[in-house]
Amino acid sequence: MMKSLRERLALLPDVDVTADEPMARHTTYKVGGPAGALVVAHTMAALQATLSVLYSVGAPWFVLGNGSNVLVADRGFDGVVLMLGRGFGEVAVRRDARGAGAHTLEVGGAVSVTKLLRVAKAEKLAGVEQLGGVPASMGGAVRMNAGTRAGDVAQSLLEAQIVVANAAPRWFPARDLGLAYRHSVLPVGAVVTGARFAVTDATDAMFAQLDEVLAYRKATQPLQMPSCGSVFANPPGDAAGRLIEAAGLKGRKIGGAQVSEQHANWIVNTGDATAADVRALIALCVAEVEATAGVTLRPEVQLLGDWEVL
Repeated sequence: MMKSLRERLALLPDVDVTADEPMARHTTYKVGGPAGALVVAHTMAALQATLSVLYSVGAPWFVLGNGSNVLVADRGFDGVVLMLGRGFGEVAVRRDARGAGAHTLEVGGAVSVTKLLRVAKAEKLAGVEQLGGVPASMGGAVRMNAGTRAGDVAQSLLEAQIVVANAAPRWFPARDLGLAYRHSVLPVGAVVTGARFAVTDATDAMFAQLDEVLAYRKATQPLQMPSCGSVFANPPGDAAGRLIEAAGLKGRKIGGAQVSEQHANWIVNTGDATAADVRALIALCVAEVEATAGVTLRPEVQLLGDWEVL
């Protein structure tokens, strides 16, 4: 089935198809086995045509952004990994024609948070700087309401463009997305293809503050090592990193995966980790924090593929 599906998808205009693509090349953990097909849709029409084929045959599929919130099994994923291509990689500035300073940044779903911030800084616009350091694409960032201690997507999101099943794209107001802490009500089959953010004229002081935040993250987080960023959502009134450290797990290793010595809510690939190593270490953190603090940690990272039962 997969071979014939790949051949069918490869006939679509503006669609790139790669067979048995190692997901280690496309995730920030740098681990994970092959997907049956990696499909990149470069235009909205290509995306809709791809989704139409996937739904018509009932093939399993998963939409992947920057790969920062996904852990793919070592055995891989016997399905289609779908990515947004070049047509979803632009950032547009909509200036307030009234001169009131209420501008809009419109971004494609494949745009990285890093690129968004770079454009905002170049255009001297404020309103998205709270996302500084988030290692996601905008599609993934909207879906999980990504953020930092300074704020999250919901803080300035006006609306998001979403494709559900193979229907036409629609813009949904942010209030309809059910955005909460690292959460939205978007169904699994929804693809976030764009977003609009409210921004205002920025001062140099605002970006100096952003630079300070990024410098702090660089000093306190293991940014030089493969990881997914924060592994667990912070429980109400506490910090996952503090709980993991209190459980005595800071620096703990399983295979090539390690609870970071810099920040205990980060699990890093020290160079030869497998996806199974990372998953086992996540499970250990959950179990030990439950045992020592009575708190159940909620992983932010999604599991994809053919996993063995722990």
